[in-house]
Amino acid sequence: MLLMLIAAIIQMRVGRTLDENLEEASLLVSEAASAGAELICLPEYFFAESFKGKTPADVHEETYERTVGFLRKLSAKYDVVLAGTVLEKEEKIDAKAKYFNTCLVYDGGELLLKQRKVHLTEGEERWGLSCGDSFSVASCRRGFKIGVLVCADVLYPEAGRLLGLLGADIVINPVISRFYENDPTKDARQCIFVARAYDNSFFILKTGGVGVSPFGNKIVGRSLAAAPWGLLAKPKDENEPEVIIVQLDIDLLRRLRDENYSLVRRNKKAYEPLLS
Repeated sequence: MLLMLIAAIIQMRVGRTLDENLEEASLLVSEAASAGAELICLPEYFFAESFKGKTPADVHEETYERTVGFLRKLSAKYDVVLAGTVLEKEEKIDAKAKYFNTCLVYDGGELLLKQRKVHLTEGEERWGLSCGDSFSVASCRRGFKIGVLVCADVLYPEAGRLLGLLGADIVINPVISRFYENDPTKDARQCIFVARAYDNSFFILKTGGVGVSPFGNKIVGRSLAAAPWGLLAKPKDENEPEVIIVQLDIDLLRRLRDENYSLVRRNKKAYEPLLS
């Protein structure tokens, strides 16, 4: 029997009010579920309005409970795997609380995976966020294994390799992608995702926001789905909201993984400098 998964990448406007962000996300998740998607991915900071004049503590207080409840309830309502980021707080005894850019993955309303962003942008560091220090995968419905690379984490080949070694079938990559007037690497960006998928034998679902980031920068979606055999899908317009539906051939993926000797035949001694 052919093992397939229908996934939806949601490219949406971000950076407006919390109510407006959640309303648009709700409509697009409904559209994705109606199209048969079992896995639905929202962009990084999909919930957030402008951070100007606010601290991480302010944004956490204003958005965390509603955003978590939104993800949990929609995942349960449509009986789907739903991924989205939140601003997470970690309380410390006798120390200042830490705040993380964290992706939560729910399956049918149950928390499946929590992945903190490991490689922050300079803007996030200046704003006061803390970075995660590990990667993990989790099994969802029908035995698929899911991992997450939050935004810039995908730029680090060793992060993708680790998820490949952990057996990820699907890697979710929620992003906000800054627009640059002069960008000599623009036409090569898709190659990063196909390369990560090819090297590590997993699918990558990159889902981006459009409009203006919470940090005040113009952003473009650049959403896509990549497989070890190439690019599967991309938006019609990287500046407009869109639900991108893609079929993931898990059978073919796993056959290719069985042939990918780089996942099992590594000279580990040669990689020790990566730990320095």
